[in-house]
Amino acid sequence: MPALVRLARLLLLTLCLCPGIAPAARAGGGDSFATLPYLAETDPDAALERIARLTGNIDPASGFDPRAAFDLYRMAASLMIEAGQVEQAAQAIAKLADFAVHYRDTLGFDPVPIYGEAAALLRDTGQPTAARDTLISMYGEQRSAGATPEALGQTARDIADLSAALGMATPDLPDPLAAGDFQTIPVYYFTDRGQSGDPEAPLFYAPGRGEPEWGIATVSRPKQEGAGDVSKLRAVQPMAQPEWLDRLRSAPEQGALVYVPGASTRFEQGARRAALIAQALGGAERAILFSWPASGSTLDYMADSAATRTSARQLARMLEGLAAQPGPARPHLLARGMGAQVLADALELIAARRGEGGPEQQAIFGQLIFAIPDMDAERFRDLLPVLRPLVQRITLYTSQDDSQLALARQIYGPALRAGWGGEATLTDPAVDSVDLAAPGAEMPGPEILDAEILSADAVLADIAMLLWKDAPPARRCGLVATPGEDQPVWRWQDGLCAHPDLIRALARLRQEDVQTQDLALEVLRAVVPDADLRDRLAPVVSRLLLR
Repeated sequence: MPALVRLARLLLLTLCLCPGIAPAARAGGGDSFATLPYLAETDPDAALERIARLTGNIDPASGFDPRAAFDLYRMAASLMIEAGQVEQAAQAIAKLADFAVHYRDTLGFDPVPIYGEAAALLRDTGQPTAARDTLISMYGEQRSAGATPEALGQTARDIADLSAALGMATPDLPDPLAAGDFQTIPVYYFTDRGQSGDPEAPLFYAPGRGEPEWGIATVSRPKQEGAGDVSKLRAVQPMAQPEWLDRLRSAPEQGALVYVPGASTRFEQGARRAALIAQALGGAERAILFSWPASGSTLDYMADSAATRTSARQLARMLEGLAAQPGPARPHLLARGMGAQVLADALELIAARRGEGGPEQQAIFGQLIFAIPDMDAERFRDLLPVLRPLVQRITLYTSQDDSQLALARQIYGPALRAGWGGEATLTDPAVDSVDLAAPGAEMPGPEILDAEILSADAVLADIAMLLWKDAPPARRCGLVATPGEDQPVWRWQDGLCAHPDLIRALARLRQEDVQTQDLALEVLRAVVPDADLRDRLAPVVSRLLLR
């Protein structure tokens, strides 16, 4: 089949990226998916054929993964540009921006740079009407995310210029939202990514490795809750390590939650996720992001896996410095997916260095939480005795419905991954294993977990209880023990635990450091308007306050 015909077919597939009929792009075969980046470099025509094959099953009910679909079409658009089909690629990228908006909670991308790229290509290829439509969509995204008046003004001028050139009336664009409609969330970060050279915050750091850097990222989001995550990485401020540590020490009443994201996670995605987690947990801990040089694409899974060991050494040094800071609160640690490999390797290095100076009994970190860890299950089990003395408690969340873990199993074969759930859930005396299998619609189910486990309210509530009271599973909300190989596996049996009011109540209880039943009931009365719900939540809080 001629290359032009193949490209046209891919374009038609891309134009199908609309709600309800998006292709069910899956890994297919692990090798088929993971070797695409190499094939794209060596044989672009063959890569396009493979993308067409992987995206050819239009059946959203059959394992649809928006992240894989986005990455496949993003690669297809790049190959179309290289083949000189820029006009069609521009249209495809504009559709990808719409796709990113529709699946914003799953993808976690900021769609504004994608709209900007598409609009520029559409203008350059003589498609002014499509460029104008794309800029109008871009303006709406910028406004909802609280873009500066300067940025909105530039987009509005570009729309006006295109309208005039087309002989069309300039559309009425809504005024910028007031600054008071948004809240800002600081995220302390440490990264071994290199800078991209682009001053725009979402693009400031590149996928590749660089020298270690410290800084503060500022994330904004609307105060009024709406549909989907419209948070925005607003600013990135690199700084020297001593200044970074001084800033951390400036609020001793707050703890610290170190977040290590998984594979395919860009810097801006990690910063926004860290901010939203910290905010959802009530702001009792400052968010500290360790952004290792993951590529930002599911197609680069193997390259991401190879990057973990070097990053682990950098993370170990940062964590040792953080643990040495004065203050009563020990840093908590949370890793998602392949980030678990980075964190586990870093803690192994710290344990080895502690051993060189003689035995030390006291834990230097608070909670250690692995959220669907993408690492070999046997290595994970072997590391548990090494990690356990370093922390208060280890919690493992597992799932059998995580798409990235499914890809890992296809690549690595029958060797189990530590985050795999269901009957394969790993148990060990050193860890509390919580399987996220959903017995009912009210609990965190596969459609949520495949998007991002840490967006599930029940999981956030469970983490809040851990960070506040170091509560074992039996004292947390709705967890019921089922038999496991070495220890019980805990599963949720109560939809109450996913209620947003529980998250809000826990946040307030932690902020005010409530220690008595009477004060806890006062907080519930202030936060939960429904009397029946308050009565159901009261026993949950009472169990947490038990000594």
